[in-house]
Amino acid sequence: MKDNITIRRSTLCVIMLTAVLGGCASMDQYSCDLHETRMRGVKPQTTYQVVEPKPGQPVPRTLPSGSVAQATTYSMSFKPGFTKPCSTLMLNKDVVLLRSDDPDVVITEVREMYAEDGTLIIPASQVITEQVRKSGHYLATTPLPIPKTAPPGKYKVVSKLLFERRGDRRPPVQIARAEGFFYIIPLQ
Repeated sequence: MKDNITIRRSTLCVIMLTAVLGGCASMDQYSCDLHETRMRGVKPQTTYQVVEPKPGQPVPRTLPSGSVAQATTYSMSFKPGFTKPCSTLMLNKDVVLLRSDDPDVVITEVREMYAEDGTLIIPASQVITEQVRKSGHYLATTPLPIPKTAPPGKYKVVSKLLFERRGDRRPPVQIARAEGFFYIIPLQ
């Protein structure tokens, strides 16, 4: 009789453990589907914030005469460097931008994401003129949603800053370029 009770309890424990583990898997799937729904149709936007110089810290040098825009520093990093599908990767940029006060100058950020084999996956551009109205040091962040279908591997992001004048027929001029890598690891 005691053996039957022990067998029943053991069986019940196994069933409950299986249900709990299955529930966790369902929660992961639900979380992934929720991420996909929330990110569907959303274009990642870069947000620039000016960094005020600390007392005693050198201020960015002035723009050379006749120049329209320059970027003396342009670097990027990823947080985290390894990520899974159904998550959002943060692309962080550090920029020291020198620009004229000319209201006809348009500054654009172009961002391209490449797969490990060099295939362009996502091209994107964003006019950032209103965010970088004056010369200075800026920190920028761009949330990059990683879809459920993203295959594991190494990915490269290339980011460029370009300027042009409104009404000018000349092509945009590149003033800075940075690139970085991140990795997508399997979901399971």
